[in-house]
Amino acid sequence: MKIPIAHKPTQRKQQLFFLGMLVFFIPCLLYLKLSWPQLMDGVSRVPDIARQFLQFSFAELPALLAELLTSVVVAFLCVSISVVFALFLAFFMADNTAPNQLFAQLLRACVVVIRTIPTTIWVLLAVASMGFGPMAGVLGLLFPTVSFLIKVFADKIDEAGKDTVEAIRATGGTWWHVVFNGVLPNLLTAFLALIAFKFEMTVAETVILGMVGAGGIGVLLQEYISYYEFAPLMLGVLVVFTTLFLLEMLTNQIRIRLVGRGR
Repeated sequence: MKIPIAHKPTQRKQQLFFLGMLVFFIPCLLYLKLSWPQLMDGVSRVPDIARQFLQFSFAELPALLAELLTSVVVAFLCVSISVVFALFLAFFMADNTAPNQLFAQLLRACVVVIRTIPTTIWVLLAVASMGFGPMAGVLGLLFPTVSFLIKVFADKIDEAGKDTVEAIRATGGTWWHVVFNGVLPNLLTAFLALIAFKFEMTVAETVILGMVGAGGIGVLLQEYISYYEFAPLMLGVLVVFTTLFLLEMLTNQIRIRLVGRGR
């Protein structure tokens, strides 16, 4: 005898979810007008393209490394500037530390608006106003990075609760005492882990956004793609992959040690 252990309402929700996905899948295929012959023709060209990508040319390695350094520097400057603004504004937005709830709601609305605009749009606006180059990359990445950090910092502050805040205020402490003597010391390790994670993400973004004029190694990769120079392109992809892999390993170790010390 089988004993049913599944939750009936949950099963119904799962069935409705998959049914909804199936219902939308067919109209999406029809809307995009996907061509099966085009797909098969593309698949048949994959071996030839793969052979071209397996070529390597180290002649462009110095240029790739120089532009990669530019991308990393752009990401570092962007995150560093964003941290200064985000650390200050997050305490004005968090519910338990906000000195004025109306200002907190306005700030929260601004953060939502900034985050709904794709990062590529911000970079394109910066390129249109300042021209191509790393300066446009820093400015274009600044707004989405600040909004991301404000949100995650404010969420961490809210998770800390109101006990510390109320205890400091009960002893006559000011808002500055609440922030710098109560909340910030307890959350600093968590903030540093979030900053390391965002830096890793921003380096990856600078590579992609360099293709639209933000400077860095993305500019070279876009040139190689435009002229079908597969040998230096493959080397560039390998350089980017290696850098992001090592950076992820490093930031993961930093986050693990910071979180371990914070407990």
